[in-house]
Amino acid sequence: MPVGSRVFVEGPYGAFTTIHQTRPASLLIAGGVGITPIRALLEEPGGPTTVLYRVHTAEEAVLLPELQALARARGAHLHVLTGRTGEGDPPNHPFAPANLAAAIPDIAQRDVYVCGPRAMTDAVVHSLRALGVPRRQVHAEKFSLA
Repeated sequence: MPVGSRVFVEGPYGAFTTIHQTRPASLLIAGGVGITPIRALLEEPGGPTTVLYRVHTAEEAVLLPELQALARARGAHLHVLTGRTGEGDPPNHPFAPANLAAAIPDIAQRDVYVCGPRAMTDAVVHSLRALGVPRRQVHAEKFSLA
């Protein structure tokens, strides 16, 4: 774009921000390209933070060096979860209630931000409800084609 071009700028839009955060600690869960808004949340100052980033393969983990640097600078924990998940909620699913509780023992005392494909987001939200995470602490954004 040449210098001096006229542009129209809108946004940003949406409510997937820390404005509604209720607890000092947070858990950020991303699937695939859902990492982009999670990455933005990781930049914001705050309390203890853990990031769970779900991708099929490590090569699909976009922004990984940037995320690692942000996590290091902020003192956050970043976990990249690789593999494919089928339908349903088998016990070995990384977002099954027992697995989330084992990975994040204080999950009910955190705000949880979830962004990714609809099936993943639905599975995470279902598990959070089963674990007793209050609705006001769950912030979900679903990526899907219109």
